[in-house]
Formats: sequence, C-alpha cells, structure tokens
Amino acid sequence: MNSRIYTAVIALVFASLFLYYILFNRTRVEYYNLASHVSYVGNEECAYCHQDIYNSYLRTGMGRSFYKPNNQPPIEKFTPGNHIYDHKTNLYYEAIKDGKDYFQVEYRENEKGVRVHELKRKVDFIVGSGNNNRTYLTNVNGYINEMPITWYSEKAMWDLSPGYENINMRFNRPIVEECMHCHNGYNSFEKFSVNRFTNKISEGISCERCHGPGQLHVQKHKSPTKRKNEDDIDRTIVNPAHLSADLQMDVCRQCHLQGEISVFKSGKSSTDFRPAMKLSAIKTVFIEDQLPKGDFRIASHGGRLSLSACFVKSNGGMTCTTCHNPHEPVQDRKRDYFNNQCLSCHQPQRLSKIESHSVQGDCVRCHMKQGATEDILHVNFTDHWIRKNIKVLNDSENKVLREREQPVNLIDFFDEKDDASDIRKGIAYVNFYENRHNDLSYLKKAVLLLNKGLERKPNHIEGNYNLARAFQLQGKNKKSIVLYKKVAQLDPNHMWSMYQLGRLYLDQDLQQSLSYLLRAINLNVDNAKVWKEYGDALLLTENIKEAQRAYNRAVKIDPYFATAYNKIGELEFYKNSDLETATFNFLKAIQYNPDHLFAMHNMANIAIIEKDFDAAEDYSKRVIANDPTFSASYGTLATVSLERGKKEEAKAFLYKLISLEPNNQQALSLLKGLNY
Repeated sequence: MNSRIYTAVIALVFASLFLYYILFNRTRVEYYNLASHVSYVGNEECAYCHQDIYNSYLRTGMGRSFYKPNNQPPIEKFTPGNHIYDHKTNLYYEAIKDGKDYFQVEYRENEKGVRVHELKRKVDFIVGSGNNNRTYLTNVNGYINEMPITWYSEKAMWDLSPGYENINMRFNRPIVEECMHCHNGYNSFEKFSVNRFTNKISEGISCERCHGPGQLHVQKHKSPTKRKNEDDIDRTIVNPAHLSADLQMDVCRQCHLQGEISVFKSGKSSTDFRPAMKLSAIKTVFIEDQLPKGDFRIASHGGRLSLSACFVKSNGGMTCTTCHNPHEPVQDRKRDYFNNQCLSCHQPQRLSKIESHSVQGDCVRCHMKQGATEDILHVNFTDHWIRKNIKVLNDSENKVLREREQPVNLIDFFDEKDDASDIRKGIAYVNFYENRHNDLSYLKKAVLLLNKGLERKPNHIEGNYNLARAFQLQGKNKKSIVLYKKVAQLDPNHMWSMYQLGRLYLDQDLQQSLSYLLRAINLNVDNAKVWKEYGDALLLTENIKEAQRAYNRAVKIDPYFATAYNKIGELEFYKNSDLETATFNFLKAIQYNPDHLFAMHNMANIAIIEKDFDAAEDYSKRVIANDPTFSASYGTLATVSLERGKKEEAKAFLYKLISLEPNNQQALSLLKGLNY
C-alpha cells in the first residue's frame, strides 16, 4: 500500500476514535453540582477567577436582563411622546422620571379634557436589557406585577406593554415564577402564591444559570489541595462544551423554547433545572401543531432552530453556540461574523455557482427572517428557523396571528409518551383556556385527556386539581367539589384546593366555606384574595367584626385591592350606616379601578341619600357605559328621574330594568304605581 495512503488511513482511524471518545464522554460526564443541596454563590464569586469573562457577560442581554431603575444608564425619552392612549379601555398612560425615580401614571379624561381619574405607581424593577425594549415592574409586599407601558428601543417610542394591546391588565399582570426565572436569576418564590417573591430580588441572569450552582467549584478552587480529574474535566461545575449537543441545547431551551404553554412535571419547578439535565425531566413544553411559518416569538429561538434543515442534518454538530458566544454581547459581532458561520459548512465554491449567491452574500438577510415577532410589537428580531424561501409577513398578517380566533391543537415539543403525558396535556389545555384563549373546546379536550390519564395515575395531584378546575370553569360545581376534596386528601397542604372549596361552598354551606378558607389562610397567610373570600363568608354569617378584620388584612397585604375596599365600604354602608367611612372606601376602590361597577353603583346610592342627584346620575351612567346589563343602575336612574319629577323618563328606566330582571318585584310595583 502506498505509504501516504496508509498514513492517511491511520490518521483517519485515530481521528474517528478521538471524535467518538469526545462525543461519548460528552454524554457520560457526571457533574457533582447537579444535586439539589448544592448552593448558588452569585456572579461576584465567578469574577475572582474569570474577571474578563465576567465583565464581558455583564454587557450581554442576559447580564442586563433585570435591574432596579438606577442600576443601568437611562435610555428612555420622557418627553414628548410619553403619553399613550388605550382606546379599548379609554385610559391614558404617562411615563415620567422624577429625580432618580421612575413612575407610570394612569389617567382618564372627560369630554372637556379634564382628568377625572389618576393613579400614579412607582417603578421598582426593569425587565429587559434595552437592546429591544424595557418593561417596568412594580413590587408590593413581594408581589411583582407588570406595568402598562413599555419603552421600545429600536423605534425609540413608548407603547402598551406586550400583550396589553389585546387585554389591558393595568398594574395587575402577575409576574409568575417561570416568567421571573427566565428573565432573571432564581429567587425565593412563595409556594401557593401566583407572583410573590420573598427575600431580596436578584438582578440579572447569573453565570450559574448555564453552569449550575457554583458552591463546590468555589470550594475546590479555594482549597490548597485541589486535584484534577484524569480526564481534565472539572466535575464541580458544568462546562456546556462538554455536554452532548442535545443537553447543550437544553441549557438554552430552558428559556429560549417559549412554546404556548409549559407544564412542569410532578413536584418540579423552574428552579429544579440544572445544566447537564434533560429539560424534559423538569417540564413539558407544548407548541402549536401546524405552526404558521410566520409565527415566531421573542423567546422561541430553540424551537425555531430545531425546525431548520441545517440543525436536523448536522446530527448534533450545530447548537446555539455555533453562532453565539453567551459571554459576549451580540452587538459586538458584525453581520460578517454570522455569515462566516454559515460558510464554515456551506462551501463558498459551491455557493458561488448558485444563482443570486456569492461569497460576499448576506446569508442571514435571505435565510433568517427579521421583523416583528408575533407576541411583541415594535421589535426587529431574527427568526432562527433557517430556510431557503421565506415569506415575510406584512403588518395585517402579523395582526391576524396575534388575534387568535380558531382553537389550536397543542403538541409536546419533546414528544414524550409516559403514564402522565395525557395528564400534562390536559393541564396545558386548562391553562391555555384560562390564560390565552377562552374557547370552551379547550376544556372539553382537557376533561377527556385528564380522565384518560387519571385512569393510569388516579392519585396524580395536579391532574385531579386541573380536572376539578375544568369542571368548575364549565359550571359543573358538584364534580369540582368531589375532585378538590380528593386533592385535599392526597395533599392536605394544597392551598389552592382549599381556596376553591371555600369559594364553591360559599353559596351552599357557610361553615364548610369558612373551614376551607381558614385552612387556606393557614397555608398561606399573606394571600389577599383568600382573606377577601374569607371576609365574604364571615359577612354572610353576620360576623361583622371578623369580616371587617379579614377585609382590612386583605388591603394591608395588597394596598391596591379595589374589590376589598369596595367590600369594606359595603360593610360600613349597609351594616354600620357609616356613610363617611363607606364613601372613603368606595372612592379608594374607584381610584384603584376606575371601572369598578359595584363601587360606582354604591357611590350612586350614597349620592341618592345625600340628595346629590347629579352625582348619582353620573355614577350610574358610568356603570351602564361599562356594562349595559347592570340592572340595578337603571333602578337608580329611575329614582333620580322621579326626584326630578320626570315620570316618563323614570318609567323608561324601569322598563329597561324589568327587561333584564322580569321578576324584580320592587321595579314591577313601582312601575305599576306610575301607570295609575
């Protein structure tokens, strides 16, 4: 055999064996810091040995993902253009900076341009590096909520926050655990709350999100007797470069696989994931079946890349870090850098023979769509589904994607099949109905899937809870009660089951209601919603003093809880005849929710007593403008008309009331008297 050929064959064999060794060991390395007892140490510990990487990382989008307003340079313009109008709610929002503090002001104007409502809330945190946008958060006793307007950097403009163009949740959109932990470091989350975080809030995604907890690594390298492993891999910290391609992708997918809905495995939460674990061991990510090609989102990189022929055909050779160095700001890389990554696989000589291609061509521009995402307006983002032909959607097509009308079919991104897979999918449909699209078909699918899954795993706690919730949302309360009780037996500390049972028994058995709500309070003493419901049950038993204490506890926990203020007002008005205290609380409710129908109706009733008929009319008309079926306000307007001597006008209002409540005896009697 020719010696040159022989040498080449030997070299190829050794190269193949080396590659096999590397790939094999990438999948087999066991890291010591995956254990749940290993602690996180914070970025500052990393900086002692990795100062250059640390400094570079702090300039990345992840390093600047979450912070207090004064911990990053201001990029916003506060005048002009800092007033945003939401035509759906007839509310304006103003962004202001007062000294070092940021605020958002909600207001409403009458037809004369006079402000008739104003609510000013302080910004406590900012989420978003500012590369694309900055969204603002408020913190009340550890409860973190999103604020209504966002700064969009590329267009240098203010507008409604993402999703608020569809539903304006004002200052009440909760930052749930999974949202917090993808936009920020891990924080202490209060179990059985929706959005409460205890202890000090961290700022920014830490190094340990991709490398795992650093306690063992720091201890090892501060020890004078530190030793290396035979394979030179430090097992006290995860270096993703030593992971298999799929596990590398899972490190990124923990936040960059957005999907439609995520469902965590039993007993798991977002903080349980460690690099080098399979993400599917922690949660199931559901995506839309037959996903529209234009439907890409701001955090969907991992899912979209997986659709690319480049990724599929690379057989593990392509990962996120093929093009991205997570330690370096993406803005530091010019377009040529990314195009060169394409050319490292796609040979320039071959490309130059294809029509419209050249070595100097812009691969990204033609094969990775850039534009607005489906979930966030005013951003220019890169779709990571790499493909030959891309149809760029226009604004109206993007709008159609955002305004969902037809029900979607959800599929598991990881395509897992196990005894609980139907349960997780059923839970996904319940969550999708409650949070994304309230089409009853989702609940029907959920019931079928949950029943099927519970045949295999009858004691699955969250499966039973969500089946109960699906029935409750359909008004099938008897079935709900049976299932919630089963959950309470399986897990006596399941606060939400106690809460739901307390609500369901409110109209059936007050003692049962009080018992379950008190159990819920004992499991989570700082939940304002539970205290409010407990107050309602106490009020129905005529325990006025304890009901008042419960409502006061609710507003102490959440000082902006409009419904609790209205309940205090009703108690003072209808039980204690204290008009002054009642008025104070009704006005508080209206200040914190300018469309609170019951508070406005109650203020109209007080105005009637005080002979302020103009105010009574104004409040009643505001109620009807928001809800034309609110029958009691027509009764109030009839009373105002009679006091003004307008008999025919009063009759018209009574006829409207009776059309809504045909058996309202008081209205029928009054109308009968007017007709004589």
